[in-house]
Amino acid sequence: MKKPSEIVRACYAAYEAKDREALEALLTDDFTFTSPLDDCISRERYFERCWPNSEHLNSAFDIENLVVQGDKVFVQYLAHPKGKPPFRNTEIFTLRDGRVAHVDVYFGRETGEAATQEEIRAVLGARAAAIRQKNVESVIACFAPDSVRFSLAPPLQSDEPLREEFENWFATFRGPIGCEMRSLCIDTAADLACCHSFNHLTGTKTQGEKVDVWFRESLCLRQIDGRWQITHAHESVPFYMDGSFKAAVDLKPA
Repeated sequence: MKKPSEIVRACYAAYEAKDREALEALLTDDFTFTSPLDDCISRERYFERCWPNSEHLNSAFDIENLVVQGDKVFVQYLAHPKGKPPFRNTEIFTLRDGRVAHVDVYFGRETGEAATQEEIRAVLGARAAAIRQKNVESVIACFAPDSVRFSLAPPLQSDEPLREEFENWFATFRGPIGCEMRSLCIDTAADLACCHSFNHLTGTKTQGEKVDVWFRESLCLRQIDGRWQITHAHESVPFYMDGSFKAAVDLKPA
């Protein structure tokens, strides 16, 4: 049987090589993972949520300290993400019968906030892509089931179930929909996030009407079962204060 230090080094080697099969063989079936962003998530959730980060590395982990105490292995390393400054993490591995049963990761506030913002940008990027493709299932996956939505179209608050709302909306367009987010800002605190952006919507309605409008969007997201989901969405355009009360759909961001 390999020594604890060899098992842990093999985990890092698999991560560096982006070899998921090799890493899976080193983890127990009931493996769990904890970090400032994850509360003892399962093996399945770890590979769904954390494994994709392996694609962001462009070089090896520089292991600075590795200490073995019984079934625990303490590691401190310097990681090198693509296009970003290196960062330092501390990890504690718990081994059982020659495999890794649990990992605790500790990193600083700055690293945690950057990771959180990247996850939220990924969720909003996936939603925009799903809208462009008119993919109802993928759009729904970005929202919490009990989300509150204030859309551009009446009524004052969307009262349709998510599925019906997007199925009916997508059906009003002929062909694909253009969807772009610009000037996205994200503020996070624990498991809550607030975002605002300018959004560009384009397309052709079923009766031939062209749509080309910029609007404002504010979003609230909450981390639910380890996933960031939209709990509140508010879309709006200004209206002209000249007495006409017409929506100012001709405005564009600077």
